[in-house]
Amino acid sequence: MSKKNINHIPKKFRDLDKSFVGNIVKDNNSSFNSFPKGMKFYGKESNEEIILVIRSHWIVLAFQVFFALIVLLIPFLFLLVFESFSVNIPFFISIVITAFIIAISILTNAIVKWFYNVSIITNQRVVDLDFISIMSHSMSEAQLDRIEDVTHKQVGIFGSLFDIGSVYIQTAGAKSEIEFHNIPRPRDVQDILVDLLELKKKRKI
Repeated sequence: MSKKNINHIPKKFRDLDKSFVGNIVKDNNSSFNSFPKGMKFYGKESNEEIILVIRSHWIVLAFQVFFALIVLLIPFLFLLVFESFSVNIPFFISIVITAFIIAISILTNAIVKWFYNVSIITNQRVVDLDFISIMSHSMSEAQLDRIEDVTHKQVGIFGSLFDIGSVYIQTAGAKSEIEFHNIPRPRDVQDILVDLLELKKKRKI
């Protein structure tokens, strides 16, 4: 591990003899961010350490970008099929502007949902924030000592090619299962949680 990565990890975690400590700081990005500096969330305790922040893999956004591009191309496809569009220029321009507004709306909605749909792992619990719309969101959480089982699942060529999958966390709480969908490195996330559960039982964190 490089010195930069070592300094990135809080000292109490550096001293732990667990595989996840070295793996967690590799290939960090906006979808898989370990030990983020200065990040807070509603209900975070003063002594609570955020270990990992996870968002959906960027490939999820790629599908939305492709759809927005298709919307932008529709007016020009109509121009090829219906020659009358080339005569009625004001109408064609209005169609282009409408397509542009719809495409921007699709991209904005996708980016906002991607950014605010976030899963958080701390030294005390797991938190799953689901942003449905500006007027609707939900938050599920489970203390580490309430977690009974952790599994991961990868399906299809995209799952294997981009290392995308889902992690299912079985708990003893009212919400029996917390799910992290379309996240990068699901096997690493499972490994992190399993190690944290063991450390929590031994009272090392």
